[in-house]
Amino acid sequence: MQHFTQEHANMPVVDARGERLGRVAGVEDGEARLEPASGVESRMEAAAAADEDALAIEPEQVVEVTDDHVRVELGDEE
Repeated sequence: MQHFTQEHANMPVVDARGERLGRVAGVEDGEARLEPASGVESRMEAAAAADEDALAIEPEQVVEVTDDHVRVELGDEE
């Protein structure tokens, strides 16, 4: 499980296939907020539970964090 800090702000966010989803817009209370790239909102909304904020990056979604990006699993990749 990844704990986010302000060091992650502005870092690119990619999916399991390496496709860019957007960037980390900021971190609040350890939760990263995604500023989505164009067309990503619907994928994030589909992957989020109905009672969750679709643009929040949950720690459980994070596959890896490198010096270059945050890789997440949205559950819609095959």
